[in-house]
Amino acid sequence: MSALSNILCCTCGVSIAPNAAAQCASCLAQQFDLATVLNSGSLEVCRCKRCLRFQQGASRDSKHYAAMEPESAELMSLCLKQISAFSNHGALPATSGLSKVSLLDSSWVWTEPHSKRYKLKLTVRAELLTAAVSVQQRVLLTFVERNRQCEDCSREFQNQMWMAIVQLREKRQDEGQRNLRRVEMALAKSKELRRRVVSLDITRFGFDFYFNTLHDAQSFSSFISRVSPTRVKVTRKLVSADSHSNSANLKTTFVCDVVPLERDDLVICDKRGSTSAAGFLKGQLALVSRISSNVKMVAAAPRRDANISNLLCELSQDNFWKGEKGFTVLLSAKQLTKFVVMDVDQCGASGRGGEEDDEKFALADVMVARESDYGVNDEVLMCVSHLGRLLQVGDVVEGYDLTTSVYDEESIKDNFIASFDMPDVVLVRKTKSGGADAAAETEEEAQQSAVEKKKSRRAKKKAAMKSSKENKGRGYRGVKKQNKFEGHLDMMGFAADADERRALAAEDEEGEEGEEDDELRDEIEAAEAALASEVDGEVGEGGGGGGEEGDEDYKGGVETEEATFG
Repeated sequence: MSALSNILCCTCGVSIAPNAAAQCASCLAQQFDLATVLNSGSLEVCRCKRCLRFQQGASRDSKHYAAMEPESAELMSLCLKQISAFSNHGALPATSGLSKVSLLDSSWVWTEPHSKRYKLKLTVRAELLTAAVSVQQRVLLTFVERNRQCEDCSREFQNQMWMAIVQLREKRQDEGQRNLRRVEMALAKSKELRRRVVSLDITRFGFDFYFNTLHDAQSFSSFISRVSPTRVKVTRKLVSADSHSNSANLKTTFVCDVVPLERDDLVICDKRGSTSAAGFLKGQLALVSRISSNVKMVAAAPRRDANISNLLCELSQDNFWKGEKGFTVLLSAKQLTKFVVMDVDQCGASGRGGEEDDEKFALADVMVARESDYGVNDEVLMCVSHLGRLLQVGDVVEGYDLTTSVYDEESIKDNFIASFDMPDVVLVRKTKSGGADAAAETEEEAQQSAVEKKKSRRAKKKAAMKSSKENKGRGYRGVKKQNKFEGHLDMMGFAADADERRALAAEDEEGEEGEEDDELRDEIEAAEAALASEVDGEVGEGGGGGGEEGDEDYKGGVETEEATFG
């Protein structure tokens, strides 16, 4: 079979292969402008200015927003969905002269980050209605970013801004809230949990966290229970109800009570309390050794012939709340006193168990002297401690001095069993190894630390006692309260998230101002060009030498003017 002979294009006369349109590709491309066809709709993408999420879906009433990075594949997919020719499965109106359009390739074209413009370079192929001929072109489309507040952010400016609240509380008589600090540190590591929190308030005994959905509040309360032993109570309040549709609007409150025990607390286990809760420590003094999801305690005043495995107790959160009234904090970690170890004598019948704590602890008779009395008098104190395997002569330890501590001995006498003897000292932990020199160094370090803390307090108070204008009309207490609130936000990571949002919002505002500056600069340059042409005309009529000098003076003025606006 012989090959088909070429024909001449009916428009330009170029020799081409025969086709149904009898035209070359250049003439067909001039007749059909695919950029005009693709730009027929509004090429816009909507973004929330506060949370920086893009609105998904072609409808403007869509409530779905998602986070997308600039020039990402997800954002490209969102932009392509805004093109009506692609959303209608490639079908075009008959007036365009094209039957179908298909996308072959797409890529991003870099734009200035603050311009709120996204450019896509598309390779598109379209088929003609009258003939089986396809036209392929490369088209550049520009999408404009519009601001539209999402539903989650709009709730924060209305009365119904939250649907669930988590009230985290640690109720102690003293100001110790180390369990809350543990929750704060765990929350600082989870950015996903912080995103779900709508608002945050600080109360006397803890925090209030507000959420938009019930599921987010449930996840947050479960997270708190894993970090610290907690009791969760759920209450609901009816906001509104619709009897016709059988629906109701409820606000849910999760009250999370953290166990009011902290590490190193000296606790009285009441003999009248629950036997399953206190275990072998019922009617004795106990020392809190560790707090995780459970509370671990060890006997504070053990007998010399006791087995160490019988002096340990592990409380689950359920067992603690069942016998909550049977545990009373006698002394807290703020009342610890430093002692110097004078002698250590291991107890022979201490025993060993198979657990980790059993192998860590061992009973011993320990002779100690107060660090403040060391080298001043000969007063010494004796006790039986579970730290026998860790202590050596000359070590510095911290403990509770029950001979000088202030507490009502008569009121707590009925809480102990008959065979219990109140010790003079309860040793808690070892702080430093060494003898008299180490004790002297520790005392010097303590004095130096006290001086530095005093200076720090003075500096903070002086900074807070600035003029009322700088403190926005708040007094010293108001500034102190605000600084405390900001400190909690910083510890939990909310301050970093807010700074990141503010920085991105500031970049967007700078982009808008940059566009205005560009327009103003274009107007100024046009005015200067018109003025330069008039000056050149006047100088040309006046003479050559003067014209050059005048031109140089004018150029200098233009450079100065540009530097000023720049």
